[in-house]
Amino acid sequence: MNADTLASQIIEAVGGKDNVRQVFHCVTRLRFYLNDLSRADEAKLKSIKGVLGVVNTTEQLQIIIGNEVDTVCNAVQAQLGPIDAQSKLNANVAKNKQEMKKFRIGGIFETVSAIILPIIPALAGTGILKGIVTIMTSYLGFAADDVLVQVLTMAGDAVFYFLPFFLAWTSAKRFQTDTAMALILAGILLYPTMTNGQAAGSDPMYLFGVLPIPFAKYTASSIPIILSVWALKYVYAAIDKIVPKMLRLVFTPLITVVIMAPIALVVTGPIANYLAQAIATLFQWLFTVSPLVAGAVIGATRSLLVFTGMHLSLGAVCLNNVTVLGYDFILPVNTMGTMAIVGCCLGVWICAKKSENKEIGMSTFVSSFLGITEPGIYGVLMVFRGALVADIIAGGIAGAFVAAAGCHAYSYVNSCILSLPVFVDDKFVFMCIGIIMATVLGCALTVFFGIDEGNGARFFSNKHTDAEPELAAESTAGTATSAASAATSAANTIEVVASPLTGTVTPLSETDDAVFASGTLGQGVVVTPTEGVVRAPFDGTVTAVYPSKHAIGVTSSNGLECLIHVGIDTVNLNGEHFTMPVAQGQQVHTGDELLTFDIDAITKAGYSIASPVIVSNTSAYLDVFPVVASGTVHAGDELIKTIK
Repeated sequence: MNADTLASQIIEAVGGKDNVRQVFHCVTRLRFYLNDLSRADEAKLKSIKGVLGVVNTTEQLQIIIGNEVDTVCNAVQAQLGPIDAQSKLNANVAKNKQEMKKFRIGGIFETVSAIILPIIPALAGTGILKGIVTIMTSYLGFAADDVLVQVLTMAGDAVFYFLPFFLAWTSAKRFQTDTAMALILAGILLYPTMTNGQAAGSDPMYLFGVLPIPFAKYTASSIPIILSVWALKYVYAAIDKIVPKMLRLVFTPLITVVIMAPIALVVTGPIANYLAQAIATLFQWLFTVSPLVAGAVIGATRSLLVFTGMHLSLGAVCLNNVTVLGYDFILPVNTMGTMAIVGCCLGVWICAKKSENKEIGMSTFVSSFLGITEPGIYGVLMVFRGALVADIIAGGIAGAFVAAAGCHAYSYVNSCILSLPVFVDDKFVFMCIGIIMATVLGCALTVFFGIDEGNGARFFSNKHTDAEPELAAESTAGTATSAASAATSAANTIEVVASPLTGTVTPLSETDDAVFASGTLGQGVVVTPTEGVVRAPFDGTVTAVYPSKHAIGVTSSNGLECLIHVGIDTVNLNGEHFTMPVAQGQQVHTGDELLTFDIDAITKAGYSIASPVIVSNTSAYLDVFPVVASGTVHAGDELIKTIK
């Protein structure tokens, strides 16, 4: 279908242009923030040709499109045009309170990450340039007043010096407020009166003789402008609501800037500046008290932070350290984490027997070496248990080493080998040793632990945990090459998992089992059954049966792997109350009986019968999402869809 036609149908089904506050996309999904979610017609959306599914489990409406999502998103944005500020701010009071609650409690990491992410490339590129200038003046004989050095210095410093302007732009987008007004706030904080006063160490000015305006350092700062733009969101909305429509063009910005200038200079700017100094002092204290522990923890968890997206929030702390202290001590440790991933990917390439695993090992080695670690994390660390363990050990040891040695970064950069220039000082040799240590350890430990290529087993796939002794082989996975090919496929292949159970569906994240809830074993849903029968979710082969009979794995002819786990911790029943009429390797058809169980007996024994149904080789697919996210489902109904 034509993208413009599809876009217009989607806009109509979500409640029209005036109901859209924001729209963007990820790999396969259009993501809408709407003024009123109740106006979106999910049934109509699902019936549109070109829409593969709809997910509405939070305040964000997600519409699954597939590989053409970027084209469709561009068409939607073009048809929406500039989204009127008033329509974005007309959400009801309850909605605003919910958003504020989310920001303060649950959405802090997400918010900071969303603000920092758009400017990371500019920061990384100019950060390396600053390092090159340092090498030129320190080791290559260039004078500080050389014209070339001055030009490169201006180019390298521009983003950092005027960082509040960049963050004003991204903060305005995140907080859904006026961008021009946000930029004005950045201009106020960086006005020559403020920068000159700070440089001269002047005493504070006093507004009305009582309100102090300290000459704080706002150049290269991040927290003051973010907090100021957050305050602007509510001030601008209130003023825009009061001013008559015919006067808004002039008087809304006029009144807003008159109110926000004192707020930024007297309240949010200074408070955030003191907060920034406190954060920098806290981390400095932690590294002073025990650099070994601090470096080990950050280095060991680097890949896990990237996996969760929290590394961008830590990036804000690094930026703050450079601003407040003139250097940062976290970035050297982060680089150890990156180089550990590099070594693990190389280790996979060395010890892999299958050509597809060698290919993924080498491709992720190259990308990680250049600072793009996500392919290595998802394609290697989350596929091979030994590689992840090696990464944690190598990153922790090398991180502790460079932290104890006192290595520093003097600009914000992407944590990779290309960023070496920013670490140049009298401890640079320790930085180089740390890089070698992380890479060699990551590689050697990966080779030592080995990789299981028999089933392409993912982390936890063979591991026994305290909560679930036989969680071992419950998750078999597709190869990393499947994930790579899925990302480049021009056409979508859709496969459906029919519900193996009759019962009530709830999100996987709400299950009491932390391993399932985290999605580590794969994406899916939880079905609390009302009938004690598990049926085949598709035509395929029984590929996993267990002596305890509490779970069963089935693989389709196309390689989709589905695990049905009846109850939580029911492995402890040792097969009591379960009957399994099928055997390993048996061919089954959709709806065939795979397993029966006694719901009442299991419940009386004290176990939950909430049953996770997951796609255990989720990493082999572009997207895995529930067709039914909540409510009642019958065996044989469409439950989960996968996109390749």
